[in-house]
Amino acid sequence: MLLSAILVGLLALISQWWFFAPITRCMTYPLTTGVLVGIFMGHPMLGMLAGANIQLVYLGWINAGGVMPSNTMVAGIYGTALTILSGAKPALAVTFAIPFSLLGLLMVQIYQTLNSFWVHRADKALENGNVKAIRWLNYLPSFIVALVVYGIPAFCLVLFGKSWATALIDAIPQNLTTALEVVGGLMPALGIAMLLNYLGKRSLNAFFIIGFFLAVYLKLDIMAIAIFSAAIAFLIFVSQTNHKNSEEKPKTKKVRRLTLDNRTGETDSVSQSTATVDTAEATIDPADYQHKLSKGDLVKTWLWEQSDEAAYNYERLQALGLTNMMIHPIRKLYKDPQRQAEELKKYMVFFNTEPHMVGPIIHGVALSMEEARANDQDVSADDINGVRTGLMGPAAGIGDTVQQGIFFPILASVGASMALAGNYLGPVLFTVIFELVIYVIGYLLFMYGYRKGKSSVVTILKNGVIDKVTNAFSIVGLMVVGAMAATRVAVKTPLVWEIGKSTMKLQSILNTLAPGLIPLGVTLLIWWLVAKKVNPTWIIIGIFIIGILFSYLNILGIVK
Repeated sequence: MLLSAILVGLLALISQWWFFAPITRCMTYPLTTGVLVGIFMGHPMLGMLAGANIQLVYLGWINAGGVMPSNTMVAGIYGTALTILSGAKPALAVTFAIPFSLLGLLMVQIYQTLNSFWVHRADKALENGNVKAIRWLNYLPSFIVALVVYGIPAFCLVLFGKSWATALIDAIPQNLTTALEVVGGLMPALGIAMLLNYLGKRSLNAFFIIGFFLAVYLKLDIMAIAIFSAAIAFLIFVSQTNHKNSEEKPKTKKVRRLTLDNRTGETDSVSQSTATVDTAEATIDPADYQHKLSKGDLVKTWLWEQSDEAAYNYERLQALGLTNMMIHPIRKLYKDPQRQAEELKKYMVFFNTEPHMVGPIIHGVALSMEEARANDQDVSADDINGVRTGLMGPAAGIGDTVQQGIFFPILASVGASMALAGNYLGPVLFTVIFELVIYVIGYLLFMYGYRKGKSSVVTILKNGVIDKVTNAFSIVGLMVVGAMAATRVAVKTPLVWEIGKSTMKLQSILNTLAPGLIPLGVTLLIWWLVAKKVNPTWIIIGIFIIGILFSYLNILGIVK
């Protein structure tokens, strides 16, 4: 048990201490951490089932702008560990996880508040010309805080918690256990409703209903519906693209102008209406730069960027991590240690964007401008920070929407369904595909931003492709989530009436109208509450109260 406690404690530590994103990114998701906790504690199947059940509640909990509505890292790791320790059914994992997730909000507040102190130490280090101090300030203090706040409590839970966890389960009456299973059957509706509120558009909401009834009438599994919805989305995307292209007509004569691309020094053809010359661009061909960044330098910088949230803090969010990222290219471009420290100061300002998928394009642009500045071009520190600040909002809007609101729920829904069917490939495929998509796109956009300079993001934002791609993936997401509502909001009514010698079962009557009406009704009701800005915490409390009450009144039961 000691080894299990150490491993779970380390997992809890790195779930918050994001020292290298490709390792830590999916440690925030119960679907991934559940199976790892299960392996560490000798019960991989129970861990996977518990993690998958917990994940369903948090399908729509999106962390954006530094705001964390619920601590899914603590919910997944602590909730799964307690489920295994107590020997409870996987369906009860949700009722264990939710209190931990609320406690986890206090934990993250402590973590991000304490990390603010290291920012001021970094300011002082740069004033003294001590660039090396930035490295350890980004990693070591935040590691210690994560160990104390996250790792040690998880270690103690696993090492000392078995006796009281078992006693807790034994003390719960059977009727209350059944009622808590009903609560667990209702809880996925909250995650689905929050996701619908994020994805839903009037023009697309019908795809949710289509996905729902494909599952209840045709009995299609999640993977089949995902493939079917992807084909529909692709056809719609192609149709919209072809329609737009057919309507476009050349309105002006093409002229030659200097490109906005400060990486090539070539000329491009563009319409006269947009023909401009950016006087702030480099006047020297980048090929003639004396101080250059090699491909290897760019790759190293991108790798360092994966630690941009190791010391994430309330005061300046990603600033310390991004200053750490820029140490290598600044050292390459400037040989004087004092100048290196001076140039790094401009990165110690508030900065926050989606960090790994779309956000890296900003850092590529900054490197392009930094290289021009090092070669005495007309690029000031304010110019670089002005571009960075101006782009962080649009990049976050696109990145969070595509990554957390589209890719994640689609892949997590499929992975959780496979996991609940007892297939270990569910969490494995989710983790591998999710990270592969994120970091391949992030790397390519990082390099694209460097090559194209500050015109690159403007081009992406203005060409309209982002909206079409987002709509296409939203269709897939809505249909998959519709299927999830049909299969994972696992409640029914056991109400029976005796009329003379006849027996009338309410569930049978509802099934003749349309199967799955209760899960659909529950999901739509919670969706309405979320749309009305009701605090999710109050919705959780309401689900607990109604689930327990309706179970005792024999109005709701669990689908087995």
